[in-house]
Formats: sequence, C-alpha cells, structure tokens
Amino acid sequence: MSLKEWADKQVIVAAENKARADCTGSFEGITLKPWTITHKRTSGPVAGAMARVESGSDIRRRRTATRLLISPIIGLLAKKQVGHMFLTVEGAGFEFMVEVAAKKEADARKFASKINNAAKRQT
Repeated sequence: MSLKEWADKQVIVAAENKARADCTGSFEGITLKPWTITHKRTSGPVAGAMARVESGSDIRRRRTATRLLISPIIGLLAKKQVGHMFLTVEGAGFEFMVEVAAKKEADARKFASKINNAAKRQT
C-alpha cells in the first residue's frame, strides 16, 4: 500500500468515525446509538425515526385516534400537560415522549436534530 493510498484510507476512516460519533448521545433518558434509539425498556431502529420538540398544546392538536390507540399514556399526557414542552420520538414500532424543562429546550432541539440527521443517513 502506497503512502497516498494509506492517507486516503485514513481520511475515509476518520469521516466514518465522525459520522458514527454524530449518531450517538443521550438526553433525559433517551439514548441514541448508531443503529438504535432507546428509552427505558422501549427501543427501535434509528432508520425511519423522527424526533421533535413540541408544546403540550401542539401535541394535543396533532393527536389522532391512531396515536391514542397505540399509546394511550401519551394521549393522556398531551391532554393534561398543556403548556409544557416534550421531546417526542416516533419510529417503526415504537414511540416515546419525555417532558423537557424550559431551560433545556435548546438542548432538546439539538438532540432531536441529531436523531433526525442519524435517521436520514440510514435511509
């Protein structure tokens, strides 16, 4: 292997490591790994997942019958917790939500963006 080939390979490896690092992290009990998202005992694939930070009133407006059937706890929280902020993560076969303190809203939005970017890379 020539020096140029070795250097090119090192650039590729460094880019892969950076992409992998960008796909990891945690926030308020939600853990993002390169291939999975986990909250408590619920987990699912990153591919196809979507995260957003919403107010309780936004969730209440967006609430659907399917959401209530799949996750009645989320439906009840959305109804009772108007005025609070939530980080919601939805994906194939899973959905969870955590309440976010107002002072952590910016961090929650950054983490949601990290999840969405990781999901786009795998799609």
